[in-house]
Amino acid sequence: MMYVENTVGSLSNLLVNPNSSYILGLWGADKYERTSSIGLSNTDLNLIRRFAEYLLSRFPKDRLRLRIYNGEVPKMFECLRSSCCRSSKNKLPAYHIYVNSRPLLREFRTALACRNLLVKTALDAYLAGRFDGDGSISAYRKYCRIVYGNCDDLVKDRLLLSDLKTSVYKYHKAGTYCLYFSEVTLDRFLERIKPYSLSNKLQ
Repeated sequence: MMYVENTVGSLSNLLVNPNSSYILGLWGADKYERTSSIGLSNTDLNLIRRFAEYLLSRFPKDRLRLRIYNGEVPKMFECLRSSCCRSSKNKLPAYHIYVNSRPLLREFRTALACRNLLVKTALDAYLAGRFDGDGSISAYRKYCRIVYGNCDDLVKDRLLLSDLKTSVYKYHKAGTYCLYFSEVTLDRFLERIKPYSLSNKLQ
């Protein structure tokens, strides 16, 4: 297999292909980026695996890096270059998968900025990624919410959901914003993202 670090055509794929749009949503929730690297940090191994599969479709395995906090290297990732370390911040094992690639980082930044161009199926997949990465459902399914680190990011996603009634709340102490789906619109939203979500939150 030939790996080419050329993102021509890949940008549109992030906005059209549901599998890629889901990855865009996952990354949008986490937004791990450095000057020349892009990746995902999470305690959910299924999400890390899915992100790794996407990276492996774009790069040879020796380009990927995996860092594990308070845990051991999972068997599924034994083929990757990895390192383990301790962290007082994490009670559960946490994983960080990433690749050094300025072109890929630029591609994801551009796609996220152009999320208003997502086609219908890709939009639902993108929202599933955002929910899996930073969403939750309350007890007795009274509401669900997606957490955002800044208001601008939330507003752009909310515009994509103009057909669903949502509300916004700012948590001043945490410095975060939440997009809420009430009991009235909850089922409609969850039905849209269910075909693409990997989260057990929907069970």
